[in-house]
Amino acid sequence: MTVLALAGASGALGARVAARAVDAGMTLRILSRDPARLPRALRRPGVAVVTGDARDRATADELVRGADLVFSCAGASVQLGLGHGWRGYHAVDTAANLTLATAARAAGRPRFVYVSVFHTPAMRRLAYVDAHERVVDGIRALDLPHAIVRPTGFHSAVSTYVDLARRGPLPEIGDGSARTNPIADDDLAGVCVDALTAPEPALEVAAGGDEILTRHRIGELAFAALGRAPRFRRVPPWLARTGAALLRPLHPRIAQFAAFIAAISVTDLVAPARGRARLADAFATAAAPVVAAAG
Repeated sequence: MTVLALAGASGALGARVAARAVDAGMTLRILSRDPARLPRALRRPGVAVVTGDARDRATADELVRGADLVFSCAGASVQLGLGHGWRGYHAVDTAANLTLATAARAAGRPRFVYVSVFHTPAMRRLAYVDAHERVVDGIRALDLPHAIVRPTGFHSAVSTYVDLARRGPLPEIGDGSARTNPIADDDLAGVCVDALTAPEPALEVAAGGDEILTRHRIGELAFAALGRAPRFRRVPPWLARTGAALLRPLHPRIAQFAAFIAAISVTDLVAPARGRARLADAFATAAAPVVAAAG
């Protein structure tokens, strides 16, 4: 039976990949710093849990020992708020995933599937992107059989538009004309499982949804989900970049992700369509509790 070692099961994508792996008959071993945070669906027989931090080599060795496949979407939170940790993405994402990759190399070179980020070459200068790409560089240097999955954005992450729209006018960096095609978490999980199980996986898998939307249109959909008229507050790109830079000494992680948001807000990021779920449906789900309460 195929053994899959998985890091990142507490997140929206990792939990879906784990569930699909179990449904496919794989033996699953997952890493968690806090097993109590794992989705209830993963707390069942046939799912082994390794408790610890992926940055610890002994923990990483325990996770990947005897594994046929390794999957990681582990990383620091992308929530822009206090209470989610302050260390930057190099200190968390890069350190954790390079430790996992090094452990996998020592454990017999299982196929390693890693979720990075879809970006333009110029965006490598951003700490958030560079932290992911250093992992990719390390996986290649270790000569691991691998696939790198590069989503344009998850529906669950983009659903923060709904939270922002709920509070008032939506900040819009630039003129809102930059285009992208985010992919639903469940569709992306299918892409990741395909990368794990394909006889000859593609080394690079860029993944987006099948609807291409401007950033402004995404904002309009967020307001529509709330049943409200769209309201925007224009933010010049230079001001967004300056704000991110000023945050660096105060909160590195928020500063790094804010700089990433400033860049993608004015950059076309359109990947091959590998998902069919609609963003409006994800927004409706995100808005549903508030709509129900209002009714």
